Amino acid sequence: MGDMFRRTLVAMVVVASATAGTTGAQAEPSPSDKETARALFKDGEQKRKAGDLPGALEAFRAAHAIMNVPTTGLELGKTQAQLGQIVEARDTLLSVVRIPVQAGEPEKYGQAREEAKKLAEQLEPRLASLKIVLTHAPSGATPKVTIDGVEIHAATIGMVRKNNPGKHEIVVVVGKVEKKESIDLAEGESKEITFDLAPGEAPSKPVEDPHDKPPEPVEPAPPEPTKTSPLVWAGYGAGAVFLVGGIVTGAFAFSKAGEAKEGCVDGRCPPVTHDALDASRTWGTVSTISFGLALVGGVVGTIGLFTRKSPDQPATVSLRLGPGSLVVAGSF
Repeated sequence: MGDMFRRTLVAMVVVASATAGTTGAQAEPSPSDKETARALFKDGEQKRKAGDLPGALEAFRAAHAIMNVPTTGLELGKTQAQLGQIVEARDTLLSVVRIPVQAGEPEKYGQAREEAKKLAEQLEPRLASLKIVLTHAPSGATPKVTIDGVEIHAATIGMVRKNNPGKHEIVVVVGKVEKKESIDLAEGESKEITFDLAPGEAPSKPVEDPHDKPPEPVEPAPPEPTKTSPLVWAGYGAGAVFLVGGIVTGAFAFSKAGEAKEGCVDGRCPPVTHDALDASRTWGTVSTISFGLALVGGVVGTIGLFTRKSPDQPATVSLRLGPGSLVVAGSF
């Protein structure tokens, strides 16, 4: 009976030991899992090389979740560090260092552990430090503090916390009191932020003093529509008429001069040519006056382009022809 009891006890211990060993060991990935992890690892390397760090992070995270070996953890930690996730990167790299050494494991696993340890040490000085201090908190109340939407442990309130560099939003809630602040942390920087939780009424909106308000800008009146001055039509119209007249009378003058020249010999013109000569001079004078009036018309029309007719003071123009002169006068 005694021998049977001893044999039964030994068998129970052996079975218990075997069961414990099986439970504590991580399940071996299936061939399909391994193939998937290899594809994810390669995809992560390609995306990181192409500059797609968020995509690479997801690929490496999935590969490491399947394999949980030093090489996948190292690449995951590197990518987290490149994205500025210093806290997460150190945690990943230190977990790589703690992965137990397996008998017959590849040499690159040991190299990955060493590289992860060095990189974790290099990242530590880059961590930012933040201390959140609460004052005048109601007695017996339990403050709720979140950083970027993630609630922190109550025991760390008032303690120096390690954070990623960058901008963070801090929200403190105690009962009906809520305070919110944003803070920007540089790499390796240490800051302290204080929240005064004393209850109080929200400040009322200040009443604006009408005397303090700046005068409203007065919009300028729209400009009156520009009217074309009658000087434009009169000047350019008359100028065109006189120009044509000058050309025609000039042609008559040259024609009569030609007729007289045919009857003259050695610069002497007999009486029979005198009528033609007089007509040539007359038409020449008329042509000259016509060209002069055409010029005046052009000047008056140009002046009209740059002036506006005023309703209470219309523009006027007068011409005075004198001996050897032509005078233009008027108001614009």
